[in-house]
Amino acid sequence: MSTPKRQVIDNVNEIRQQIAEAAQRSGRTADEVTLVAVTKYVSAEEMRPLIAAECYDLGESRPQQLWEKAEALGDEPIRWHFIGHLQRNKVRRTVPLVHLLHSGDSVRLLKAVNQELQQTGQSLRVLLEVNVSGDTEKHGFQPEQAKAALPDLLSLEHLRLCGLMAMSARASDRDTARKD
Repeated sequence: MSTPKRQVIDNVNEIRQQIAEAAQRSGRTADEVTLVAVTKYVSAEEMRPLIAAECYDLGESRPQQLWEKAEALGDEPIRWHFIGHLQRNKVRRTVPLVHLLHSGDSVRLLKAVNQELQQTGQSLRVLLEVNVSGDTEKHGFQPEQAKAALPDLLSLEHLRLCGLMAMSARASDRDTARKD
């Protein structure tokens, strides 16, 4: 009988194998792909099997949960990815914990992040969140806004813009997701 810890480790290894096969088919290597395990609704203690599987890139969508988990797992070599909407009033406490901000969804937010980083002399990798589906409940730049904002964003010295983050419509099928 498999234990929950063994099952998580086996699942992570299976996903890594799928990543390796997909990377090979596309002429890449598996080490060019980062597997980020999203830990929403999971306690710090329940995350330990992921760490045992050497899955150190962990994604969190709520600042308060990130703060708690980062403190509880502070002895582990975790690279935190913030994947949710970040309010400017939570930047100061969140940014120092984050390896990659996946949700750079406005010029105002990114200027606040840059200002916080300026005070510490650090930099942060950021993905611009683009609302490609046009869903009104989603955050992010409209595609034309992202392009127009680039000159301002590229002037923010402590941000390293690495790419885009986009999600398909909430109620989309495979064809709609591909279109988005």
